[in-house]
Formats: sequence, structure tokens, C-alpha cells
Amino acid sequence: MHPHGPAPRVSFLFRRSQGVGHCAGVNALALSSDERQLWTGSRDATVACWDTSGEQPKLMHEHAGHIDWVNDLALVGDVLVSCSSDKTLRVWQPNSPEPALGCLTGHSDYVTGLAASASGSMMASAGLRGEVLLWDLAALRRVMVGDASSQPYGASAAEVPRESVYAISMNAGGSLLATGSTLGTATVVDVRSGQSVMHLKGHADNIRALQLDAEGRLLLTGSSDHTIRLWDLGQQRCVQTLAVHTDSVWALAASPSFATVYSGGRDGCIYRTRLANRVSELVACEQQPVLRLAVSSSESHLWAATTSPVVHRWRVDPPAEAQPLPVTPRSPLGGAAAPLPASSSCFVASPSAATRARLTFELHGSHPSPQQLAPAAATPGVPPIQLAAVLTDRRHVLTQDMAGSVQMWDITAGAVVREYGQRDLKEVERELFQPAHSVSPWFAPEIKLGSLAGSMEAPQCFGAEIYAQDLGDDAAPIDLKVNFGEQMVVALFARWAALQRQRQQPQRPASQPPASRQLQASPSGSNGGAAAESGDGVAAAPAEEEAGGDDSSMGEAADNVQAQAAGDATPPADAPASRFSFRGSLAPLVMVTGRGGVVPWCCPIDGFTGEEAVPQWVAECALRGHYPASKDLKMAFQLVPMQGSGLPSLLQSKLNAPRVLRINKVADYVRRKMEEHGIALQEEPLWWDASKAERWQAEAAAAGGGSAAGPAAGVHQLQPVPGSAGGSEARPSPGIMLTCNGHAVPWDFSLAAVRQWIWRRSEDLVINYSVRDHRAPLKLPAIHPPGG
Repeated sequence: MHPHGPAPRVSFLFRRSQGVGHCAGVNALALSSDERQLWTGSRDATVACWDTSGEQPKLMHEHAGHIDWVNDLALVGDVLVSCSSDKTLRVWQPNSPEPALGCLTGHSDYVTGLAASASGSMMASAGLRGEVLLWDLAALRRVMVGDASSQPYGASAAEVPRESVYAISMNAGGSLLATGSTLGTATVVDVRSGQSVMHLKGHADNIRALQLDAEGRLLLTGSSDHTIRLWDLGQQRCVQTLAVHTDSVWALAASPSFATVYSGGRDGCIYRTRLANRVSELVACEQQPVLRLAVSSSESHLWAATTSPVVHRWRVDPPAEAQPLPVTPRSPLGGAAAPLPASSSCFVASPSAATRARLTFELHGSHPSPQQLAPAAATPGVPPIQLAAVLTDRRHVLTQDMAGSVQMWDITAGAVVREYGQRDLKEVERELFQPAHSVSPWFAPEIKLGSLAGSMEAPQCFGAEIYAQDLGDDAAPIDLKVNFGEQMVVALFARWAALQRQRQQPQRPASQPPASRQLQASPSGSNGGAAAESGDGVAAAPAEEEAGGDDSSMGEAADNVQAQAAGDATPPADAPASRFSFRGSLAPLVMVTGRGGVVPWCCPIDGFTGEEAVPQWVAECALRGHYPASKDLKMAFQLVPMQGSGLPSLLQSKLNAPRVLRINKVADYVRRKMEEHGIALQEEPLWWDASKAERWQAEAAAAGGGSAAGPAAGVHQLQPVPGSAGGSEARPSPGIMLTCNGHAVPWDFSLAAVRQWIWRRSEDLVINYSVRDHRAPLKLPAIHPPGG
């Protein structure tokens, strides 16, 4: 446990290299004063700067530092401020790709919005839990430039209801602040005192967007109740209600004079509404919900951000001419526009979301056509990953992006290893289902940033192992295991650890002995993530007699081999090395959460400076190979003869072994124990994956004939069973049969897989051994993919 709370979580993210631009939806937009640059804040945790002076936007640079969605942007004087769901604000030089000037903390939950005065002297940030913080930017600048006379700075809190705030706006002078809450109430705050001065009620649902006019006299609000409301703050009442959208209103952008309001929402529609006569025009239709709008000063075009990574620029035609209608008892909308042609995109906004009485619908029976059928320009983007499925080996992950493409990733390589095209992800997952594995979850997959990522927490991330040969190291000893979590941490932080060693090297006494490899003794004998099994790797359970007796372990005579293998497979104690090798064209990102008083940060693994605030558990692992021993690496099981088999019981029937130990090792253990009783049995492997038979035969040959081997068979090739009744070939000795729950156990299953897919009970696994009867057909386990 971290001294200040839970230990910080570490995540790795494999960056997409297929194209340019964001790889997740865009939550925020900011236009430069000359409108030649556009900044976009994305759900991929980055801020991008675009040159918009040409026909199509060109990416100038990106700002990376947040580790969660960027929710809002604000150009404040000569700096750009971003806020994020990582609970921080970051201050950037808008025209430079340099790291952030500063990171502002103070929120205890997601930061959802920003607002600033026109002068740039005051800024406010809003977030969940009803938190609204006021920032004196002059004081902040002094702190960021390192003014020695400046004092530590903390934001002041504004008094607002405790409901979460999703929208915030400030008038030009910075004297008034408006917020919108989840209860549909708009709160107006006097910035000088920090006290709320009015609460405007009328919306029936969450206020998702709002905007104050420059003087602080009028307020526009957009809500999940499908309506837009115009408030007169002097009268403290709603003066107009506009039911323009058919779903939640998520974006508002008013002209400086507040004569016109542009709105977007969950329905994907972008409308322009003239407040004087309530005439609305459908400007454009997006394929995705509209999250933010930015309108040019001339109102000739606008930028629309959606849940897609692409931001569109739409042309806006001049308003259509319309003659106002007189106020009559039959025309309660007094001043509404006269009827327009059926082809027009105009209609009269209803004051009621329930009726939405659009004038052109009633007269012409058709929906308005949008002004623009296609955007004038678009930022490039990469389809975000929307689905992910971890395969049973906990090494490979299937992903599917917004375009429907399915890919297989190798986590240990940080790269795509197979393309499946546009397929159903669940169908591919069923095809690749491999029950021979049952690996403990050592990372949690994450796709909320549009890329494949994984989060690791200690000690859970150290609870899974893999054989070194399964990582492609054919030269490694057969029984050598590596720890998934340890190998990933060492691979991710290799550069950071090297920089740390360079700094510490002059201070290290020449006589200092190497550091210990473990925080505590591991029952599995893990050597910094690379452990060689002793013989078959099975030992008596802790409750039984410990090592030393003939039956306490499989192959105690191999101790010297184990020590030699472990020494060859691991680097020196003060410089652990990883067998993981990242092959992606872009280096993976490391992201560290802000738990325990740590400010969240991210960095590509090839960009470490050595100054990063690395969590203690990561430092111990990356520098010295120390990590907490996990009880999950081993499991207890019982090995007993099948009733009526005539085979003797083992002196030690309750055993401990690594979860990854394969059943072929258990079979060999039984064969050797039976030899001690004068019973000769041969091995007749049964494989779930028939391709494993060739490898097993090679391993048996390499062993020098130490075991009697019979024919190998695959589960899917047993029609008829090799050697079944009818064969006249004489056999030198009967074969070993291992069963669980009455089913034959495939020899390529791990102990953990047998427990999960065949045993399926909470108590210790029981495996029975017997002599195989070739006259009876094998009873094979019926294993189906989850959800299949």
C-alpha cells in the first residue's frame, strides 16, 4: 500500500501508426484570433494544432501529457490551457510542440470544462462532484516562469451546487461565471466573491452546453431535454425556449451579438437559429453526435467536432430572407418567419420539445434539407479501436476499429501480428479459442483512448508466467519460465533504469555486493521473473513434508541444472533484462495515474529523461528485479490412482506446482513413480492442439530416450482412437491415462486450464491416473468458447 493511498497504476499504450491525426473522438475546439490555426482536444488524450490557412488542414504539432480524455481547451492570452479526465489542467505554448509549461491540480475528479475572461486575467475550471475552481492567471504565470518572489499558488473554489458540472462559461470582463449541472439548473457566480448570485431552473435534464454574452446580460443553455433556452439575467428568467433538436443538445456557439446561435447534438444535426424571429436552418448533418462547434467571426464557416476523430469544416450560407409575421392569437410565436419554399432548410423552432411544431413540416410534409451535403474540409484521423478481446494466453489481444477491421496484437511485441479484415470480432475470437491456456489476468485491456492499452497494478500484475520457449526463445531451457508483469515493467522502463544506473554508478562502492532479486522469498523460486523448474516442477504441498524426501518434488537431482539455467537466462542482479521486444514503428507510451499524491504523466519509452516520478514498485522491479511474490503462480492438486486401476498410490498425493505446468510433465512424473514400484508404463500423449505432437516428439528425442514414448494423438484426430480395439500390433507396455472428472486430459493443457475447463470446482484439483484401455473409446472433455 502506498503511504498516501493506493499505489499509482501504470499503463502501457501502443500508439497507432497507420495515419496522421487523432485516433478517438474530439471533445474540444479552439480557433486562433486570425482563424489560421485550430487546436483540437481529443479523447485520445492529445491536443493537436492544425494549420487551417489552406484548402485542407495540415497537422503542425501535437501536445502530449494527459493520460485521459481532453475535455476542453481555452486560449488564454499567450497560452493554451487544456483540461482532462485525468483530473488535471495543463498549460502549453500553443505554437510549440514543447512539453507543458505546467500541470495544475486541485480537482478530485474529471475536469469537464474551462472558461476564461477576454483579458486572460481570470480562468475557471469545472468538474464532477460540483467542483468549480477559480484561477488567477497572473499569479500562475509567475509560478510557471520560476519567479523567485512568487508564492506557491492554489486555486480558490466557487460556491455552486454539489451536482456535477458539465458546462461552464465566463463573460468577457471575468466578473460573472455560469455553470450547468446534472439537475438542469444553471448557476451564476460572482467571480470576485466566489458566491452564487442566482439559480436558473427550467430544464428537465442535464445542462450540457452554455454560453454567456460578453456583457453578462444573456445566457444560452443547451440540455439533454432536447431544448435550448435563452435567459435574461437581469430579469432572472427564461425568455425563449427553442426545441430544435430531436435529441440532447451538446454544443452551442453564439455570434458575438447573440443574434444567432449555432447548435449541435446527439442527433448529429447542426442548426443555425436566429433568436429575433426563431427561424432555424439545418446547416449540415454529421454521421456522429456533435460534441463541439467553433464558428468563424464572419460566420461563413464553422468547425464541428464529433465522436469521430475527424473534424469537419462546413460552409455556412447567408441567412435566407424571411418576412416576419404579425402577432395574432393564432400565431403565438409572434415575429416568426413567413412560410418558405419546400426546398428550404428553414423552419420555425417550436417552444416545446414535445410538439416540435416545425412550420415547413406541417405545410410541406418533408424534412428540411441541409444547406451543405458535404464538408468543405476535414482533418485526417485514424479509426479508433472500439472493441478488444484478450485471448486465453493473456498475450494476444483482438481489436476491432470503427471501420470494422479486426487485428491481432502481441502484447509482448507491442505490434499487430495478424490482420483479419472486416470480420465479426466475436467470430474470430471463437475461431482462435485455445483452452490449453488459463493465465491469470496480469493486465487490464483499455481502449477508451482509441488505441490498445493495458493497465498494471502491483501485486496483481506479477501473478502470471509463461515458458520462455513460448516467447520464441527455442534456445531457452524447456522448463524456464518468465513472469509476464516483471518482463513488461523491465521492457517499458529499460531506458529510465539505464539513466538511473548512470547517475548512481559513481556513488556505488566497488565492494558492494549485488542486490537481492526478490522483495521476499518466492515459493516458486522465481528469479526475477525467470525461473527454471526443477525437473517436472511439482513439489509436495506446504502441509506435507518439505523438499528432502524422495516424494517431495519431481526431479530434485536437477538442482544444478536449474541454477545453471536461471543464471544463463537472467542478466546481472542490478540490471534485469526483458525478453519482450517492441516492434512497433512508434515507441509505446507509459502512463502513470495520479494516485498517492503523484501527478499523472505520460512518456514514450524512448523519451525518458530519468527525472520522471516512477512508482516505487516499478523502480524496484526495473532497477533490481524485485517484485512481490505471488501465491497465484502456484496451485495445489491431488494425484491419485483411478479406482479399480490396480495402480499404487503415491507416497505424496497432494502436490504443489506452477499453474503453467503442462500435463505432459505430470504424466512423466507418474511414469517415473510407477517405475519405482516396478511398473513399466509408456507415454501416449493426447493433444488438444495436434501441432504440439511434433514438438513433443522432438523434446522426447532430445531427452535421450529417458522415457518410453508411444504414439501421439490430437483430440481432433481421434476417429478412431489410435491403437483402439481391432489393432493386432503388440505393445511393449501399457500406456498412461490421465483423467479429470471422468474425462481424458489433453497433455498440452496447463494445470490451471484443467482446473478451469474440466474440473470446474473451487476445491483442489484432482487428477486420476490409470492404465489406458485401448478397447474403450476416450471420453473427451466438451469445451466451448465463452459465449459460444
